[in-house]
Amino acid sequence: MADLAVTAGELDDLLGSYAFTRRAGFRVSDLGEGWCELLVPFSEEQERPGGIVSGQLLMHVADVAFWCALKTRLGLADGSVTSHMTTTFLSAARREEVRCRAEVLKLGERLAHGVAECRAGGRLVAHHTLTYARPPR
Repeated sequence: MADLAVTAGELDDLLGSYAFTRRAGFRVSDLGEGWCELLVPFSEEQERPGGIVSGQLLMHVADVAFWCALKTRLGLADGSVTSHMTTTFLSAARREEVRCRAEVLKLGERLAHGVAECRAGGRLVAHHTLTYARPPR
């Protein structure tokens, strides 16, 4: 495995340092060059009627997982931001933890493109495509 620009511990520290990720309880479960998998424990705060994990949470974790995947290549100081995201909901997660793996497909000078998949109980529950804008050098 190539040397990564960040460690899982550094990413967990980053996720814990911002309210928008800390509150959801995101944690790194695995990572490699250009990809990251986050674990989200079930929380009643993210539950819709009927025990369904909200789609908002699935989109949130996909966006953050891709942010972390980029940091495995570009480091913690990278200032890339979401410019486009498309989500397809395929199944429901019900009162269970979610794992989301995001991968960088193309890292250009101005844009980064990737995908993310959210799974619950091994089932694919959402597929996402993402584009991030990279700051000028």
